[in-house]
Amino acid sequence: ITNFHMTNDIDSIQYIMYMSKKLHKEIGFIGLGIMGKPMVKNLLKSKYAIYFYARKKRVINEIKRLGGKFFDDIGEISKACKIIIVNLPESKDVKEVILSKHGLWKNISKDTTIIDMSTISPDVTVSISKKLKKLKAHLIDAPVSGGEIGAIKGNLSIMAGGEKNIFNKIKPMLGVLGKNITYIGKSGSGQIAKACNQILVAETMIAVSEILLLAKKTKCDLKLIREALMGGFANSKILDLHGQRMIEGNYKPGFKVGLHLKDLNIAVELAKKTGLRLNNALYARKLMRAANYMKLQNKDSSIINKIIQDYNK
Repeated sequence: ITNFHMTNDIDSIQYIMYMSKKLHKEIGFIGLGIMGKPMVKNLLKSKYAIYFYARKKRVINEIKRLGGKFFDDIGEISKACKIIIVNLPESKDVKEVILSKHGLWKNISKDTTIIDMSTISPDVTVSISKKLKKLKAHLIDAPVSGGEIGAIKGNLSIMAGGEKNIFNKIKPMLGVLGKNITYIGKSGSGQIAKACNQILVAETMIAVSEILLLAKKTKCDLKLIREALMGGFANSKILDLHGQRMIEGNYKPGFKVGLHLKDLNIAVELAKKTGLRLNNALYARKLMRAANYMKLQNKDSSIINKIIQDYNK
């Protein structure tokens, strides 16, 4: 009898562990764009069950073939999943998907965790988090850096804000999507880190554009200048990846300039709220506004190199 009870106890523990693992492996995903689609593919490769919503038929069919389950009703995703990732262009999109009666809100239950990997306003993030807390649900803001190539390779940099105990629970899953995963602090702080990132990337792209322009004007080999600088303190991913794009004139989007402009607007507004005037960030925004005015908003953000060249003709 004792052995029988022990066997039953072991079976029960194993069943609980199995169900816990099974639930943890069910991920909802909304927003399968340049960044989101490769993220979903990496999660599927790691044996997560993906329940997703997308608009483009080509994307829907592609992910379904790989094993993802498509929902045409966003609200059904929050019924099926306790962990949901959103990766969307704008603050208003995130608010609509999470809080609207036709979105996740209609079926969000206690202990649901929404991971927002979009880049949006920190204030909007805090507002959404407070509303979710009323349902005893959680929001982790986890914007990313690394572009399309980082999403494909699963080595994104992820900056997280929100409740630390919730972050610790989802960190293993985030490890499928990124390699440099940093908990920044309270809700909204992940978005503040991303604003800092977007300023730094934009300003570095300006510097790379200017040195390549100088090299060209002095009739130096641009490839050799880049190669030389990559061997010293001036090396950066921007010089490596975007420098190559600029030399080749290849502006196929890894991250669209229209979205980078949106991010700089968030960063400049954040600075303004704290009483700061960041002149270089304002100049970077001016260049990106010019690119958008020239209808280049769907090109890679390194297209500002072309704007700088035009300014110097």
